[in-house]
Amino acid sequence: MAIDLTVYGCAGSHTGFGRMCSGYLVEAAGKKILLDAGNGSTGNLQREHRLGDLDAIVISHRHVDHCIDLIGCYYNLRFDPDHSGRMPLYAAAEVHDLLTSLLSGDAPMSFDDLFAHQEVGHGDHVQIGEVSLTFARSLHPVPTVSTRIEVDGVTLVYSGDSAGGEDLVEIARGADLLLCEATWVGDPADYPPDIHLTAAEAAKVANEAGVERLILTHLAGATDREQALAEAAAIFEGTVELAEDLVRYRVEPQG
Repeated sequence: MAIDLTVYGCAGSHTGFGRMCSGYLVEAAGKKILLDAGNGSTGNLQREHRLGDLDAIVISHRHVDHCIDLIGCYYNLRFDPDHSGRMPLYAAAEVHDLLTSLLSGDAPMSFDDLFAHQEVGHGDHVQIGEVSLTFARSLHPVPTVSTRIEVDGVTLVYSGDSAGGEDLVEIARGADLLLCEATWVGDPADYPPDIHLTAAEAAKVANEAGVERLILTHLAGATDREQALAEAAAIFEGTVELAEDLVRYRVEPQG
């Protein structure tokens, strides 16, 4: 068994040339699960998939670079003659309130007519077919979750936005792949505390958690990507890569 991870957006905070905001498709055991839906990411997704073919969507937190494309998804599903039912949506606290407020009074069909929303937080578990999802709190200014995805002995962990900490280390423990935010480079003291990780800090989390492979994502627009890769590679003991839009990564058990 393997997990296929396709990056449809890896930019931090805002889009850039050829880079959409956070959006990642996980395919495993016949299921398709979208992790986050930041600006432009679902446009990239639709190069290869229909939105209605997703089995579930997970939203790590309410910042728009991680969830705003769900407004477009709402209209896409609403006007798709081949779509029926409600899309399962697992989201951190405050996501639902934000999105429904943006659609308030706009249409006779509500957000909840199209999305079956379930709020998730630290310690929650969700089963989607053979795919198991576990959530942990993430250190960030708004309620945020990291997600651990497991199927038949293969494990992928997505940090969401995070400043690290023990909860991220624990949920990433022993993962085959950690998809981890690395917004900044250089000295962490140069940045506001408790918001994001530098590339070196992401590498330290990966080492402490004993993960096999690290993919850096959510780099800020001004962040030097090669510097980020070099700083992480100097610390991380396994394989480290940079996330790229429209690239697919296969996750398989190591050894």
